[in-house]
Amino acid sequence: MAQIEIHADDYAISPHSSEDILSCLRAGRLDGISVLTNMSCFEAYAAKLRAEYDSFPKKPTLTVHLNFMEGHCAADPDKVPHLVDRNGYFNISWGTLFKWNYTPKLFLPLKKELKEEIAAQTERFLEAFGRDVPLRFDGHQHTQMIPVVYWALLEVIVERHYPTEYIRVTKEPVLPFLKEAGLWKTWRPVNWVKNMILNILSPEMEKTVARNHPSWQKENEPMFLWGVVMSGRMDEKRVKRLLPGMKERAEKRGRRLEILFHPGTVLAQELGEEFCNHGANEFHVSEGRHVEYEAVMSLCDEDLQ
Repeated sequence: MAQIEIHADDYAISPHSSEDILSCLRAGRLDGISVLTNMSCFEAYAAKLRAEYDSFPKKPTLTVHLNFMEGHCAADPDKVPHLVDRNGYFNISWGTLFKWNYTPKLFLPLKKELKEEIAAQTERFLEAFGRDVPLRFDGHQHTQMIPVVYWALLEVIVERHYPTEYIRVTKEPVLPFLKEAGLWKTWRPVNWVKNMILNILSPEMEKTVARNHPSWQKENEPMFLWGVVMSGRMDEKRVKRLLPGMKERAEKRGRRLEILFHPGTVLAQELGEEFCNHGANEFHVSEGRHVEYEAVMSLCDEDLQ
């Protein structure tokens, strides 16, 4: 049977959102969480996580949630000029990073800046949670899938000798969605586009990791990530309807299945200056995040068997 992980992104994006995720952890509903290190509540909520960790029914894996989309940079702003504004807040989009990846004169300068920021965010994570646990990496809004970003990440890992056991490859199976014709009209078209782009990028990323770090192949085993097409709408009813098909697809392909939720809601009054990616703010405060919280809390071990 496919190994299944229930995962929450965006811990430490805001106090209220983090409290929602802590509630899921206290209930034993999460196997792992991804932690943002460059938002203003990070230190306080890293401390809360450390204080409660041993009391959680499940001991969640912790992943560095690399963030270039919002918040203040962790590196010296002068060393990442393409990424931030004059106040040090990120001012680029996923599309901008993707375009610059294919702009020859920008690729190397951009990679150098990304390495500075990746290292700085990783060091914050290590300072908060210790250096004796192998690192795990993924990216806010799946930026780790862009070649210039994952090349920068791989170089940082090698140069700084970071013991790394996992890098998320966002590869979401399509067939289970196609088989549920009754749900076709419920998927957001923009999320289908994201699914297609990320699935196109995923094979080369998997090959690059395997080619440059063959010793990782066992630890960083192939996986499927479920949570792109339904992002913001991972509700209980549709998750349970699609779950058998997702499990079957993962088993047939010999992959783990990571089910991604965003169960933490940001309050409107928390949207300060650091929430500089205004296009994402509607998602941060949306009712869909509470819907995903309810879905996480509804899933039990029997559902995942």
